[in-house]
Amino acid sequence: MRLALISLSIEDDTGRGPIGLLPLFDGNIIEKQVESAQKMGAEKIILLSPKMHVGLLRCFDALKARNIDVEIIRDAAELGQFALPEDDLIFLNDGVFPGEGIEKYLEHEQGEFIYVVANADIYADFERIDLNHRWLGIALLKASRLDEISQIPEEWDIGSALLRTAVQSDCERKLVTDADMQKDAVLQLLDSDLSASYAHRQLGNMHIPGQNFLDRYIVWPAMRRAMPLLWEAHDAKRYASMASIMCAAIALGFAFIDWNIVSPIISLVFLLIGALTLLLHRRISIFSFQHSNRRMTGPVFYALGATALAVNVIRNAPAESLFADVTLLAILLGNLWIIQTGNDYGRLNWMRPDVVLILGIFLVAGASGLLSIGLYSSALLCTSFLMVTQSRRLSSHS
Repeated sequence: MRLALISLSIEDDTGRGPIGLLPLFDGNIIEKQVESAQKMGAEKIILLSPKMHVGLLRCFDALKARNIDVEIIRDAAELGQFALPEDDLIFLNDGVFPGEGIEKYLEHEQGEFIYVVANADIYADFERIDLNHRWLGIALLKASRLDEISQIPEEWDIGSALLRTAVQSDCERKLVTDADMQKDAVLQLLDSDLSASYAHRQLGNMHIPGQNFLDRYIVWPAMRRAMPLLWEAHDAKRYASMASIMCAAIALGFAFIDWNIVSPIISLVFLLIGALTLLLHRRISIFSFQHSNRRMTGPVFYALGATALAVNVIRNAPAESLFADVTLLAILLGNLWIIQTGNDYGRLNWMRPDVVLILGIFLVAGASGLLSIGLYSSALLCTSFLMVTQSRRLSSHS
């Protein structure tokens, strides 16, 4: 079995608990470390904290609620009851977690080794081993080493004790280059400023495939500015999920109200806000450690949204074109579903219709009192896009 031991011995300067409780995205550093340990194959997580802070206990309960096999202990003497000598042990020091490259490497790697970096002033926060190397706070060891440190004095740090035994036995060292460190190969977040800086870097480096011109130049830049603020709010992801469904429900309600041109405009405004909120919910989820079971958010929103759109079209369509408009709406929704579930369209992504773009077209047309024009324009856009992509696909195979 593979275990993960996460040290929580360094406390935040504010006295609120270990630095692992510092916020990171819509969770905290501990949750990131646990997620990283699971990606590296850890089946059981052990949190080592000399003090049982209220915030830490809440975090522990939240991890348990997500069915993560996690234990919390006060000192090294308690470690032996959770590990057999032949078990593998992944150790992460306070505030430390690896980047994707090291995670993938450690997922399948066996043996014993520690990760080090060249001894330089810029790495002064990492523990120095000798004149050449500093330890990065990440190690893969055999659990048998826990017996060697089970009786360490209380003033000894668990990470330092494990490092001492590894170095004394000439454990292999994996050197991380300066260039890889600049690319966040290993992170050590010791305060809120470092945590916020890392979160902003991750957000800036985020690549979203299949963006059209509206998303790339307007929607995503606005969301990128809003997301750091939302990360500071508790349960931002859950609230965004609820808000998207609520907006769709309100839009459906206004679709049934007869206020001439005002009702469809208000309905379409709420639909567009709901679609943007749903998109925000999904993009927060990319960084989220709160793995919610609310997978029905999208289907529920789309069901309510399609119904609201249908009611608006039916209530505002002339009697002589009602059947044609309803048929066209069905074709539009079907084509949009095909496009949304399709693969990346390469150079054609810039004009790829999505829910936000289509609702934007409907809103502009509805505000002008020409809802049918919005329907025809949207249907034509989706159909044309599918025809162009299909013709490109056929020409590439010929």
